[in-house]
Amino acid sequence: MVHSIKKFFTTTLVISVFVSCTSTRRVIYFNDLAGRDTGSLQNAITAFETPIQKNDQLSIMVGGSNPDDLGIINSAGGGGGSPAGGSSTSSQSSSGAQGAAIGYLVEANGKIKMPYLGEIQAEGLTRIELEAKLTDLFKAYTKNPVVNVRFLNYNFSVMGEVNAKGRFSMPNERTTILEALSMAGDITEFGRRENILIIREEKGERKYARVNLLSKNIFASPYFYLKTNDVVYVEPIKSKFISRNGLTQYLAIAAGGLSLLITIINVSK
Repeated sequence: MVHSIKKFFTTTLVISVFVSCTSTRRVIYFNDLAGRDTGSLQNAITAFETPIQKNDQLSIMVGGSNPDDLGIINSAGGGGGSPAGGSSTSSQSSSGAQGAAIGYLVEANGKIKMPYLGEIQAEGLTRIELEAKLTDLFKAYTKNPVVNVRFLNYNFSVMGEVNAKGRFSMPNERTTILEALSMAGDITEFGRRENILIIREEKGERKYARVNLLSKNIFASPYFYLKTNDVVYVEPIKSKFISRNGLTQYLAIAAGGLSLLITIINVSK
């Protein structure tokens, strides 16, 4: 009997060590990124632009060498109307100046309504492409136009096993999933880091993908950079109600109890 208890005791210790090691591998990000991999992530996505979609809200500012023309263009919509019947809303610029930015809604037909220009196709273009297009069109109304376009509704949502789930505004157009999770307080000990779900809508079609934060391959994923209105969902592990650290502690307590039992049996003999 003592032999059987000793054997069970040894097995328990082995399981305890195994669980501890497995737990470590499952919470360390990019655990396959060895020292020799330094500098080998050059294939990560370097060029990233989000295409404009329906219902996007755009801040559009026009600069140039004729202040009189610019005053009319940039104030249109701020007081509730525009020469072309533009649909816009007043807002603050990114620098915080009151009344500087004008928000233009991308309508259901994919177009925005601009002063003087009328309806302009915006859906499908990147921010840079729309800037170039508007710069060319505004040459007929002001000298040396410079157009600046920014997203006003650039945000994403994080759900599931994170410490601060919610909807967040993107700090820039190159927000990564790592930055998004950091803004959400990182993944809890119950979250599956190897199977994170990202839901994305493009051209009216919902797509999804799963990414693995434990692997370096995430740097080359098209979902490494988030797009506006992305939803990030972190699934819970199956053993959510018993944490990995807790399981190790329980095994250690059990092993201690068995050790005490063996000692008592030996003394009684």
